[in-house]
Amino acid sequence: MTMWSDIFGHKRQIEEMRRALETGRLHNAYLFSGLAGIGKRRVAEAFVSALFCVRSPDACGTCAQCAKIKNRSHPDAFFIEPKTEKILIEQVRELQQELKFHPLEGTSKVVLMDDADMLTAANSLLKVLEEPPQRTHFILVTAFPHKLLPTIRSRCQKMVFSPLTASDVSGYLVAEKGMDGKEAGRLAGLSEGSIGSISELEGEFVDMVIERLNTLLAGANASDIIALAETWAKENEQPHLIIDLIMRFYRDAMYGRSTGAGSSQGGAAFLERRSISKLERDLRSISGVRDALATTANKQLLFEQLLFTLTK
Repeated sequence: MTMWSDIFGHKRQIEEMRRALETGRLHNAYLFSGLAGIGKRRVAEAFVSALFCVRSPDACGTCAQCAKIKNRSHPDAFFIEPKTEKILIEQVRELQQELKFHPLEGTSKVVLMDDADMLTAANSLLKVLEEPPQRTHFILVTAFPHKLLPTIRSRCQKMVFSPLTASDVSGYLVAEKGMDGKEAGRLAGLSEGSIGSISELEGEFVDMVIERLNTLLAGANASDIIALAETWAKENEQPHLIIDLIMRFYRDAMYGRSTGAGSSQGGAAFLERRSISKLERDLRSISGVRDALATTANKQLLFEQLLFTLTK
């Protein structure tokens, strides 16, 4: 087993990176983009390990070099991540100083910048990419490539990652989370191709949201709506996960109604009789609440407004 073989999905991207390593035709900079939580960083980390692994060109994951990569202690590998939700100019300046020196344990250096769209020192990074140090490779990972400067994007080899298949997500949940196949398949249907977004969920949590919505939309009065909104607004109820789940129910129902495939959620009965136009209107409302929850807005009021809208 190698680090490449432990990754679910992205076979085309992995094969492309493997060929580049085998032939030595590595680009100075790569831009890994795609939906959050689908494994872009995991592919990038395997690539970094493969650059330094002394046992296998596919990265064994167990040798001393691979262990240093895993522990973030390799002197020739630099991992840049946001601090307080930003990648600060001080981080880039420190990196610039480190890249002036020759590699200590390998023949090259590598920089893995996660959430690269959060970079505040874009011009400093651009300068490095315009005049890259010899034998240094950059991997920028982002779910929002449009937020990067066009001049940075143009200097990178672009690699777009697609959402994972339901089979890949299910396989991950069984292998990594120890779920049984049936439960993993059900959650995979909610994942929208993102392992990261679904790994926080548990079957009981999903069932709770479905049950409450089924009850509410079957014939709720104003006091029922207000009570549920008050409950869901509490932080320990994980309001952001709840709104994400509701959005997935509606998206799945939209897909099922428009394709004739039916819903994959198994239990979201409150959507079975909704027209496509009603689902579209509700989705817009859900999306608005989802965005507003990221602010300091009154969460209970947001849920009240949404639930009144959904029950019309």
